Amino acid sequence: MALAKGFGSVEAAAEKVVRPIVEEHGFSLWDVVFIKEGACWYLRILIDKPEGISIDDCTSIDGLINAEIDKQDFISKVDLLEIGSAGLEREVRRLEQLSASIGKKIRLKTYKLLDGFAEKTVRCVLSEFDDEKVTVTGDFGNKEISVAEISKINYDDFDDFDKLMEE
Repeated sequence: MALAKGFGSVEAAAEKVVRPIVEEHGFSLWDVVFIKEGACWYLRILIDKPEGISIDDCTSIDGLINAEIDKQDFISKVDLLEIGSAGLEREVRRLEQLSASIGKKIRLKTYKLLDGFAEKTVRCVLSEFDDEKVTVTGDFGNKEISVAEISKINYDDFDDFDKLMEE
């Protein structure tokens, strides 16, 4: 999956409806995902706050979001609505999320093996982003990678990262 420039139409409409609710409760909206898994359509609202998200946080806005989504006509069917934390190993699916991810430890996967990398998946730090390319830092040094060459990015909360950067 390549990084998207924005939301799909259902995701964009849902984002517009849920963002005010999320932000009124002191959370930030990380992502809205509308996806079919098996026979069911899921609408996932992924939220965040600096100290992390608890089950109580999700529960506090679940009813409000559910009631608002039920009023909308932009979506024909949602089998399951999920409100959850973006997570420690959150996926970076959209270009606008890259700016918020600068300085974060990431696991980056490319479509093909790139020069200077031993594998298609590397653990590194996202150092810069300029709308068309990212700069990452790791045991391989600093590398610029075109966004078009990236198939997936996740935050990476791995224990040996500091040791890796000291070598």
